[in-house]
Amino acid sequence: MKAFFRRSICRLLVFSSIVLPYSAHTQAALIGTEQAVARVQAQAERDKVRGFVTRADVQAQLAAFGLGAAAAAERVNALTDDEVQQLAGRIDSLPAGAVSTAAALLVVLLLLLLIFIFNSKR
Repeated sequence: MKAFFRRSICRLLVFSSIVLPYSAHTQAALIGTEQAVARVQAQAERDKVRGFVTRADVQAQLAAFGLGAAAAAERVNALTDDEVQQLAGRIDSLPAGAVSTAAALLVVLLLLLLIFIFNSKR
């Protein structure tokens, strides 16, 4: 019985050492530098939008529109990379301080709400 078990294990090991490297090789692929940089930038922009949505003043505005913090976080996660890039660009263009910040914040929140509404209708 031991000999049969050892022989079976040896055959399994030989078979797996021959077949498995080829199956793993066909699935693996290298990515280019541009793709890696694009992924990192997309993640940074998404983190910027997430950080913006988690601010207390933004959450108060979203609550006024009837959108909770958890729902806003879900919707940010559901945005495409292009939509995140647009929102991150708008966040970057907001002035730091001043009276016009409230108006700009309201415009960004309205755009965010319109994007969410548009995405939910699809």
